[in-house]
Amino acid sequence: MELTVGAFFILMVLVLMYLFASIKIVRQGYHYTIEHFGRFTTVAQPGFNLYPAFFYRVGRRVNMMEQVIDIPGQEIITKDNAMISTDGVVFFQVLDAAKAAYEVSDLYVALLQLTTTNLRTVMGSMDLDETLSKRDEINARLLSV
Repeated sequence: MELTVGAFFILMVLVLMYLFASIKIVRQGYHYTIEHFGRFTTVAQPGFNLYPAFFYRVGRRVNMMEQVIDIPGQEIITKDNAMISTDGVVFFQVLDAAKAAYEVSDLYVALLQLTTTNLRTVMGSMDLDETLSKRDEINARLLSV
């Protein structure tokens, strides 16, 4: 009789540990990608989520809030061969956690390089006077890319 009570107690402790390991609480402003044996299956939304432990795991924790990347200073040659020193700031917000986690290896580096390349392209196609006087046009062209 004592053996069955002890075994029952151990079994209940193991079941509770399994249930607690299965609970995933996602904070506000984040989404978690859920993987089943290493393969992406779904995105966990903020709040209480239950995924069986040992079969499902959190792949990536993706920040869904608006974020800022500082573009370091760089030298750009304009259309009339003048040198301009410029830097910038990029505001962005992830809309799809799965794409941000699995379709690019490092989202921040990709955004930094994309912005730097587009800034060089846009400002390199303008004269020095245009770059100094048409900031709104530069912003519009960068946003349209």
